[in-house]
Amino acid sequence: MPRPKSILQRVEVDEAKKAHNCQHNAAHRVMSGDKRLKVSDGRSNEHYCATCAIDIINRDIAKLQEMAERLQR
Repeated sequence: MPRPKSILQRVEVDEAKKAHNCQHNAAHRVMSGDKRLKVSDGRSNEHYCATCAIDIINRDIAKLQEMAERLQR
């Protein structure tokens, strides 16, 4: 049986090639070589520092768990 598609297709972890501000918090600086979360949004990408990315991922995990629980009821 084929595996269902993933809803996480447009998200990946990569390394910054140059320094820039985090898309979520401009006070967070992403330096060249830092790991960051890359989220594709149509034609453009948004990049988040590791600190903000971890918060976003944890919040989304909770949302996904809640959705799974609602589907199982």
